[in-house]
Amino acid sequence: MVTNCSVRLGRLAAARLAIDWDCIVTAEEAGFYKPDPRPYRLALDRLGVAPHEAAFVAGSGYDLFGTAAVGLRTYWHNRVGLARPDGAPQADLEQPTLDRLVPWLETLA
Repeated sequence: MVTNCSVRLGRLAAARLAIDWDCIVTAEEAGFYKPDPRPYRLALDRLGVAPHEAAFVAGSGYDLFGTAAVGLRTYWHNRVGLARPDGAPQADLEQPTLDRLVPWLETLA
C-alpha cells in the first residue's frame, strides 16, 4: 500500500481491511507525496522486488505518473470514469471495477 497519508492515518486506513499487508508506505515516511516516484520505489525496496516483478492498483489517474516513472505495471480502478490527467501515461488496464484485477494479475505471473 502506498498512500499520501501520514504514518498514523495510513496505518489506520490499512487496518480497516482485514489484510496482512506486506508493506505500507506513507508520504510522511517517503518524504514525498505521490505521484513522485520515490514512495513507489520505497515500497519496492521494502518488498525486495524489482518493478517488473510487481503491479500497482491505482485509485487515481495521477498515480500513473509515478508508477510509469518506476516501471510498475498499473491497473487503474477508475470507478467514476474520470479522464486521464493531461500528460499521464496510459494504465496497463483501466476498469471501473476490480472485477478484472485478478485475471489481469494472473496474466502477469
